[in-house]
Amino acid sequence: MDAMGSAAVSGETTQGHDAEQVESDGIAGALKSLHPATVHFPIALLLMATLTELFAMARRTPEREAAVKIMIYGGAAGAVVAALFGWIHTGLWFGGDTVMQLHRWNGMLIAVLGLLAAGIASRNPQSRLSLRLTLFPVAALLIAQGYMGGELAHGLNHLKL
Repeated sequence: MDAMGSAAVSGETTQGHDAEQVESDGIAGALKSLHPATVHFPIALLLMATLTELFAMARRTPEREAAVKIMIYGGAAGAVVAALFGWIHTGLWFGGDTVMQLHRWNGMLIAVLGLLAAGIASRNPQSRLSLRLTLFPVAALLIAQGYMGGELAHGLNHLKL
């Protein structure tokens, strides 16, 4: 078992915490359950922005650059919403295992870097190096974030790797 897996097993289970959170009634309960529903849109937009930027590297066109910009704007806004609902989901609770903590703070980092990428894209720089140095790590962080979210929702080694 890896270090993250052993930390998850030895610490408080996040699945138990999630179950407690979802049991809330009313508007608060509904808001707490929205985090999983808000994560997929920014993931798709930011990953597609990265893929489209790779296409733009091969053949730069105004259409590709505009598409990347629009996807970054939407993905960054969505990442902020997903992070907000993540905090609502768990509350100002800083407990949990290593996976929960990494997921929480990686989500915040993705939201911040998404906003940074949106700011860079809005300036229409001649060189796209700074945009790429922000956008490509966001894609890698998103893949790790999705894996950790799967660990939290479906248990350790949910991919059976």
